[in-house]
Amino acid sequence: MVDENRVVRIFENLVKIYSPSYRERTLADHIKGYVESLGFLAFEDEAGLAIGSDTGNVIITIPGIAEGPSILFVSHMDTVEPAKGVELVIEDGIIKTDGETILGADDKAGVAAMLELVSVLAGKSISHGPIHLIFTVAEEVGLEGAKNLDLSDKHIDFAYVLDSNGKIGNIVVSAPYQDSFVVEYRGRAAHAGLAPETGINAIAAASMAISCMKLGRIDEETTANVGVIEGGRAGNIVPDRARVIAESRSINPAKLEEQSDRMIDCFKRGAQEVGAEVSIQRYRPYEGYSLTENDEVVRRVIDAFDRLGVSHKLIRSGGGSDTNVFNAMGVNAVNLGMGAEYVHTTDEYIPIAELKNLASLLVELVKV
Repeated sequence: MVDENRVVRIFENLVKIYSPSYRERTLADHIKGYVESLGFLAFEDEAGLAIGSDTGNVIITIPGIAEGPSILFVSHMDTVEPAKGVELVIEDGIIKTDGETILGADDKAGVAAMLELVSVLAGKSISHGPIHLIFTVAEEVGLEGAKNLDLSDKHIDFAYVLDSNGKIGNIVVSAPYQDSFVVEYRGRAAHAGLAPETGINAIAAASMAISCMKLGRIDEETTANVGVIEGGRAGNIVPDRARVIAESRSINPAKLEEQSDRMIDCFKRGAQEVGAEVSIQRYRPYEGYSLTENDEVVRRVIDAFDRLGVSHKLIRSGGGSDTNVFNAMGVNAVNLGMGAEYVHTTDEYIPIAELKNLASLLVELVKV
């Protein structure tokens, strides 16, 4: 039922559309036009107004034509940079770029598979229950589109997010909880050559805090990182301001709490060491989730892979996705491999066979 040539054409058209976070308008219009040309309605919500994007999430509902579960598929429209002026290279069954840009298979492979599913459904050749398709905005910058979705008018039994790198068959059954930190140190400025002893060095406070921390891989479930440190005005001025952005993640919420508390203690100790003041903002960008092969949302996709003759692998991820948001909403959701490798780099590629397999999986999941 899946047409390989068609899904490749769909994908090629998608990756040539520039759609960085908060600027997904052209891609959203392309998706809506494609779906509406096949006789289905597309709705755009107001998430864009809430987050400063030029478009909202695109939502399509296809009524069931048989008794069956209500299934949701999700992919995001935005990509990381560099993504403007994609030049495709297709050779030996692989789709990649000329090396100057990313490919954007994260997550336009998922988008392409969902549009191919719509193409198949338009042919009315299979029986299926209710199907919802959501194309989210601003996923790459904090899952903002998904966080601003209103699903109160929809009943959803199972949700499949098509946003994990790696082979078709990968099933992400666990993803971490995350804490983020924005830390501001306030010291006292002074001339670094004439009167350094009258100053309080805010950068020194930040560096002492960071040297106190264990960062990187803490254990098999937990990571921590300091990603930004900035401050100061000139080499001859004792800096009175410094800013640190950091994070901690863990599959295990108790371990996350322990790691985050240790980091906060270090931030405070750094200030105490030099006599600076410190302000610590801690927030939770998203909650984690953990599933097993016994959860029905996972079991259904394993059974679909078995019917397709595709081997599967249950994996844990160190990153968040829209899947985290849906599970926090109470929607049974799992993240699936969408076939691309080396995502977020100019070496990104996807085999054509994987693109077809992903579309075939969606068709298999909706059959009743």
